[in-house]
Amino acid sequence: MQFGFRAKHSTETANCFLLENVKSKMDKGGAVGAVFLDLRKAFDTVNHEILITKLSKFNFSPDALRWMKSYLEGRTQCVRVSNELSPTRSYDVGVPQGSILGPLLFSLYINDLPSVCTGSEVQMYVDDTVIYVHAKSKQQAAQELTTVMVQVTKWLSDSCLHLNVKKTVCKFFTKRATDATEPDVYVSGEKLQVVSDLKYLGIILDSNLSFKKHVKKVIQITKFNLANFRFIRNCLTTEVAKLYFKSMILPHLTYCLTSWAQACCTTL
Repeated sequence: MQFGFRAKHSTETANCFLLENVKSKMDKGGAVGAVFLDLRKAFDTVNHEILITKLSKFNFSPDALRWMKSYLEGRTQCVRVSNELSPTRSYDVGVPQGSILGPLLFSLYINDLPSVCTGSEVQMYVDDTVIYVHAKSKQQAAQELTTVMVQVTKWLSDSCLHLNVKKTVCKFFTKRATDATEPDVYVSGEKLQVVSDLKYLGIILDSNLSFKKHVKKVIQITKFNLANFRFIRNCLTTEVAKLYFKSMILPHLTYCLTSWAQACCTTL
C-alpha cells in the first residue's frame, strides 16, 4: 500500500484509490473514520540498526546487508552560510536525502506498519499515512481508530519514529447530513483534532466528498494566474504564452482530475 517512489504509482493513483475505497464503504451506509498521520522529520530519524534489522527480513544476502551498513555509516554533515563553513558533525540516524537509495530505504523501513493495524486499512505515500475504518456510526469508528492508534504508537516508538500529534488529524466521511456530532479519537491520552475538511496530497476533502472547496480553490488559483497572464501577454511570444498556459494554468485544472471530476454537475 505504498504509493510513493514506485513505478506506475503517484499522488493521483493514491488519491483515486483512497477515495474509491471510501466511497464504496459510504455506499454501504454508516461512516468512515480516518486518521491522517504526520511524522516529525521522518527521514531524519531513521535508526540505522533497526533499518538493517528490517532489511534482513527482505532476503538480502549478508554481503548486501554489509554493503548497506557501510553506505549508512561514517557520514558527516556541515552547514555553509555565505563563505563561512561550520565544523563537520557525524550522524548515525536518518537516510541520506537527495540520494536515489534514500526514499527506497525509508519505504522499506516503514513497510511493516500496516501489519500492526489490525481491523483497519492503511495507505501510504512515503511518510503520509492514512489509517481508516468503516463502522455503523462515527462513535464506533472513533473507538476503533483509538484502539488501532495504540498499536501504531507502539510501532512508531519501536521504530524510533515520532508522531506529531498536533498536526495529526482525524476526519469522518458520511452521507448523513444530520450526523453533525464529531466524536473524539485519542492517541496516548491526547485528543486528535477532528477537521471538517483537509488537504490530502493536493486535494481538499470534505465530509461528503462534494469537492466544492477544492473546485473553489482551483478557480481562485486559475483566476489569479489568468490575471497575471493578461498583464504580461503582450510581452510574450506565442510559444512562451503556450508554455505559461501549460505550466501555470493547465496543471491546476487537470491535477488528480480522476478524483474530483466526479463531483456533482452543479459544482462542476
